[in-house]
Amino acid sequence: MCRTMRTDYRSLYVAFDPHPSYKGASTHIHHVIKTLSEAFSPMLLLTLKSNLDPVETPNIEHLRFETEETNILKRTTEFTHWVKSIISLQHNLLIGHFRDCWSGLAFKEFPHVHTLFEVNGFPSIELPYRFPDIAKETLQKIERAENYCLHNASAIITPSSTTKYCIEKRSVNASKIIVIPNGAEIPSPSLRDKELPKNYMVYVGALQPWQGVDVLLKSLRYLEDVDIPLVICSSYADHQAKPYRKFAEKLGVNNRVIWLHQLPKPRLNQIMQHALFSVAPLTECSRNIEQGCSPLKILESMACGTPVIASRLPAVMEIISHNEDGVLCRPDRPADLARAIRIAMDYPENTARMGQQALTKVKDHFTWQMANQSLRNVYDTLFTFSF
Repeated sequence: MCRTMRTDYRSLYVAFDPHPSYKGASTHIHHVIKTLSEAFSPMLLLTLKSNLDPVETPNIEHLRFETEETNILKRTTEFTHWVKSIISLQHNLLIGHFRDCWSGLAFKEFPHVHTLFEVNGFPSIELPYRFPDIAKETLQKIERAENYCLHNASAIITPSSTTKYCIEKRSVNASKIIVIPNGAEIPSPSLRDKELPKNYMVYVGALQPWQGVDVLLKSLRYLEDVDIPLVICSSYADHQAKPYRKFAEKLGVNNRVIWLHQLPKPRLNQIMQHALFSVAPLTECSRNIEQGCSPLKILESMACGTPVIASRLPAVMEIISHNEDGVLCRPDRPADLARAIRIAMDYPENTARMGQQALTKVKDHFTWQMANQSLRNVYDTLFTFSF
């Protein structure tokens, strides 16, 4: 594969993520590579393999990494070596845009490439949620790799001021950190999904512990007299949601939850457009508080004119203004979340008003066109400084 590839790519985007996929990360990758390929073509895209077809455009070649290794740390090491071997064949590379430290380490021996580190999160903070027994020494090693990439990148972009502050605490020069909020596309109006009831609330996204789906399910116990189901549109496959299904059964609320999985974007927008409101019950944990986030599901719901009931966290407060274009409630408190849900249902006119104001805010501040132009400005600056 490497022997036959072109050696004249001007830009490279690398992510230790499957792409395309049904996760929000894949949506972000889609918009970034579009901007990068327009600015510096031809472009090479390196990601993990997914079950969906690879990207195929005239300006982008997409190579995907596969391995039978199941150990996450060994996989990341293999991925770094794979990326490094590909970079070594490129002679015209101007910009290397990477999404994680595993990708960034591959540029270590190629200082002539101007690198852009896109920081959406840190493995040293997130991995303990997936692997509670991970050794402290391993996390320290990962943090050192993250810090190397932060200090040696030509520039850093991140989607929230909360994450920027987290980066600054690692003694990184604040002047090279640029906040570019995530965006959303305004979908065309759609007809109601006939397979769903007339009134419902919706949760959209993945099912990691920090998403707070367990808190949302617990809140349903306080709403036993409310005949409005919760539609969960999971980016995970059906079998991966089994623990939450069992949890809903244990709580006695499974009959009020409709599970849908890995929906295409048009149907997801259709469901969000006709929901009374969406819910983003992010937990109060280091991943969301210290590291920060910029949840696409919040912006995409607002772009559908559907207000969001979300946890009152610093990163969320960068997007939602309480009782103006959404509702903020204390995180990790099912009773408080249930109270916010009940008020939203009891005052539908006010809820609809917030939805319209949410749509206006997205149009004014959070479109992908705005995000892409800001990113293009960063690329132009990097290219100017390269001479």
